[in-house]
Amino acid sequence: MNAMKKAEPESDREIVVTRLIDAPVARVWRAWTDNDEIVKWWGPHGFSDETDYREFKPGGHWRHVMIGPDGARFLNFATYKEIEENKRIVLVNGGNKEDEEKGMGMRSEITFKAMGNKTEITMRTVLATAEMRALVVKQHNAIEGGRQTLSRLAAAVEGDFVIFRMVDAPRERVWRAWTSENELAVWMGPKGAKTGYMKLDFRVGGGCHYSMMNGGVELWGLTTYEEIEKPSKLVYIQQFSDKDRGLTVHPMAPTWPKRMRTTVHFQDFGAKTLVSLYWKAVDPTEVERETFEKGMDGMKGGWGGSFDRLDEYLKEGE
Repeated sequence: MNAMKKAEPESDREIVVTRLIDAPVARVWRAWTDNDEIVKWWGPHGFSDETDYREFKPGGHWRHVMIGPDGARFLNFATYKEIEENKRIVLVNGGNKEDEEKGMGMRSEITFKAMGNKTEITMRTVLATAEMRALVVKQHNAIEGGRQTLSRLAAAVEGDFVIFRMVDAPRERVWRAWTSENELAVWMGPKGAKTGYMKLDFRVGGGCHYSMMNGGVELWGLTTYEEIEKPSKLVYIQQFSDKDRGLTVHPMAPTWPKRMRTTVHFQDFGAKTLVSLYWKAVDPTEVERETFEKGMDGMKGGWGGSFDRLDEYLKEGE
């Protein structure tokens, strides 16, 4: 007689990721349920999504391809099992319909919990075996991928600016370009900008005082480092300043937010580095928030130009 294999407890097979998002449940729910919104933030840093079709209803399917920052393509076929508006989504996801029918899919439950005007969102994914869980965590970095996905969701509903760039240089080299005074002064700023002065004190609590000429206008800035995790993460507050390190407003846009938090992630892709940058207005007034939201296209051009300059600088140094 064959002995029955003892079922593994779900706790050994699950991956749980939670995040508190600064937006009401209805707004976060819409980001999950609206077909046009979800494709803008779904997936870890640098991923994009090609959706074939999506029916958000119990028994409905979502067939789509997730495209990694290195161009790798991952086919997904999800079936929605349960939907409780503003509360809960349950789905089974596999590489294709046949995998799901064979029981090879992953079961995910997403819950939405109101915390005042904020939302606590939890993604709980249960895999078929503990061995499979260990595999996706080790080979596909599933836990960090879940955290990155919720970071992108938070940015989307909180109105933050996000940009990804695959840089053609190893991570240690890119990190040095962001953290060395002499190197940062060469490429920092949009195309056409030129650094006039820079003093960098690279430590938590330290910062960077700098000036640059851009379009005939002299701009002074002051940053303060909040987090430094070499070589993977930088977080700093950015403010407009003057030559005496005083705090001012944008000379060309006085309603621009007075304080910005910049979070930069550096992800190792071998000979290349994925740079993921989040830009967030800190405690903005309503007018500042509106100015920031209206400036998204300009931010794409400005930060895109900075990354172009970084690419050129690193290429010249080869």
